[in-house]
Amino acid sequence: MDDHPIEILVLPERPTARNDEVTEFDVAIEIRCRTAEGSDRSAGAMNLCLVIDRSGSMASADKLETAKRSCVDIFRRITGDDLFTVVVFDSRAQVMISPQTPRDQVEERLKAIRTGGTTNLSLGWYQGLLELQSHMTEEHYGRLILLSDGLANGGETKKAALAAVASRARDEGITTSTIGIGSDFQEDLLEAIATASGGRFWYISESGIDTILEEEFRSALTVVLDRPKVELALPAGVTVSEELNSLRKASRRYALRPLKGQDTFNFAVRLEIDPAQVGDSAFSLGATLYDGTREVATTGRDIVLAPQTEVVTSPVHALVSSVVEQYRSSQTEERMLKDMEAGDLNGMKEMLEAEVARMQRAESGLLQQRAEFSEDRWVMELGNVGHHRSMSETWLLLNDLIERYGEEPEIQNLVVLWRKSVRHERHRGSDRHHGVSPSDEDVEITLLVSAIAATDSLIQRRPDARTDLEEKRETLREHLARVE
Repeated sequence: MDDHPIEILVLPERPTARNDEVTEFDVAIEIRCRTAEGSDRSAGAMNLCLVIDRSGSMASADKLETAKRSCVDIFRRITGDDLFTVVVFDSRAQVMISPQTPRDQVEERLKAIRTGGTTNLSLGWYQGLLELQSHMTEEHYGRLILLSDGLANGGETKKAALAAVASRARDEGITTSTIGIGSDFQEDLLEAIATASGGRFWYISESGIDTILEEEFRSALTVVLDRPKVELALPAGVTVSEELNSLRKASRRYALRPLKGQDTFNFAVRLEIDPAQVGDSAFSLGATLYDGTREVATTGRDIVLAPQTEVVTSPVHALVSSVVEQYRSSQTEERMLKDMEAGDLNGMKEMLEAEVARMQRAESGLLQQRAEFSEDRWVMELGNVGHHRSMSETWLLLNDLIERYGEEPEIQNLVVLWRKSVRHERHRGSDRHHGVSPSDEDVEITLLVSAIAATDSLIQRRPDARTDLEEKRETLREHLARVE
C-alpha cells in the first residue's frame, strides 16, 4: 500500500456485474491501518480503568496476585497525561486507585487488595464506568478492562440490559474489554458487554492473566481511530439486500470497533443491482471512513455492467469470499451456542463439518490467488482462516467424544469449556479480529489438553471402552501436535 497510514478499500466479488437482469453482488469493505512499528503511541492520552474481581475464588491459582502485579506493571508505564483508575469488586465495589491518588501510594494500595465474598459483576463494572465518565475530557479516550472468574450472583444479570449500558457507554467514547478466567464465569454476560462496547472478549484458563492485560494495554496505546464509522455511497439501482456483518448501523453509517496502529478490519454487504435503473454501462461504489464526525478517508470503485458470459468467466475475489464465509461461520457459531445452552447437541456434527468445509473453500481460494495479495496481507488472511478451520476440527473431535460419553462427568465438564471456546472464537470472528494471538491459540490448546485428560480419566474408569477411548485419545494427540 502507499504511505498513507489509513486506507479504505472497496473490494467487489467480481469486476463486472450482469447487464441483463437484477442480480445480487457481494462487496467487502476493508480498512487497513499501518502506523509505523516502534513509533510513539498513535492516539492521545488514556482514561484507563481496570475493574478486578476480588471474590473468594480469585484466591486460587494466584489469580488475584497475578492481576495485582499486572496493574502495577501498567501503572509504571502510563504517562503523566494518562488517567488511571482501579476498581475492585465482590459483593461490593471499591475504588482502590483514582486519578487523584498520589503516585507514591498507588503500588501500596494495589498490593493491599485482598479477596472477599460473592460476585456482583455489574456493580463493579458500573462503578468503573462511573469513574471513567467523571474524569472524561476531550483529550482522553476511555478504556475499561473487566476481569472476572466467577458467576454473576448479584446485581444486574440480564445480558440485554448489560449490553444496552455498554452500547450507551460506547457512544460516550468508553470501550470495555472483558476477560473471563477458568470455567465458572458467565461468558454470555462478558461477551455481551465487550461486543456492545466495541471491546474484546477473552477466555483464558487459570494462567495467562498477565498476558491478556498486557495485550489489552498495548492495544490501547496504539489506537488510531477511537470511534470509526463507514458510510457507503450507492447509486440509483443499487441497494443493500443483505447485511453480511453484525455491525450496528445508525444514520446509514456502520459502527466499527476501535482501530489500532497495525490493524485490519473488514465487513461485507450483499447488493441488489438493477441494471435498468442504473441506466449506464458502469456505476461507482463509494465508501467513506469517519472517526466520530471527522472524515478520515474516502474511496470508490467502478463496476462494469457486462453480458452474463463475461461475468461468469471472471474470477471471484478470494478475499471477498473469505469475508463472507467468515460471517456465515459466526452465524453457525451463534446457532451452536443456542443449542448448547438448550442442551441439544444433536446437530453439532453436521454444523461443524460444514464449518470445516467452508474454511477449506476460503483457504483454497486464497492459495489460488496468492499473487493478487501483498505477502503480509495474504499471510494474515490465510492464518486467520486456518486457525478457525483448526478450531472447528477440534470441536468435531470433541463432539465425537461427547456423542458416546456425554453422560460421564469428565465429558460434561468438557462441554462447558467447549462452549466457552466457541463464544471466544465467535466474538473474535464477528468483531473482525484478524490477527491470531498466542492467547487465541492457547484456547484451542487448553481445550485439547483438557479433552486428552478427560479421556485418560475415562480409560481408567471404563475398561469396557478402552480400545475406543485410546483411539480417540490418539486422534486428539495428533491434532494437538499439529496445533502446537
